[in-house]
Amino acid sequence: MLVALLAIVAQAAALVVYTVRNARGAGLPSLGSVDLRNLILATMATATGYALTRNQDLTHTDLVAIVLTGCVLPAQAGAAVRHLVTRWTAADWLIACAGGLAVGSLNQNAAFPWS
Repeated sequence: MLVALLAIVAQAAALVVYTVRNARGAGLPSLGSVDLRNLILATMATATGYALTRNQDLTHTDLVAIVLTGCVLPAQAGAAVRHLVTRWTAADWLIACAGGLAVGSLNQNAAFPWS
C-alpha cells in the first residue's frame, strides 16, 4: 500500500513540476494528447499486478479509481517526465509500467510487501 501511494504521489509531483515549468515559459509541449504506448503499457502493468495479487476484494465500482490512478496518471506522468528530462529516454514507459504495477497490485491481504 505504501509503495503504491508513493508512486501516485511521485507521479502527481511530476505533473505539478511539469505544469509549473510550462507556466513559467519553458516552452514544453502540451500533454493534451495521451501517448497510446504508455497507456497500453500502464494498463497491462495494472492488469498484471491485479492478477498477481488475485485482488478479489475490489468490486466494479473501484474500476474508475484503478483506471485513473493505475493507467491514465502513470501514462501522463511518464510523458511529462520524458519532456522534462530529455537525457533519460526510457523514463516514460518505465514510469508507466511501475505506476501501473504498483496500483494494480494493491491488496491488503496479499503476501507481497509492496501491496
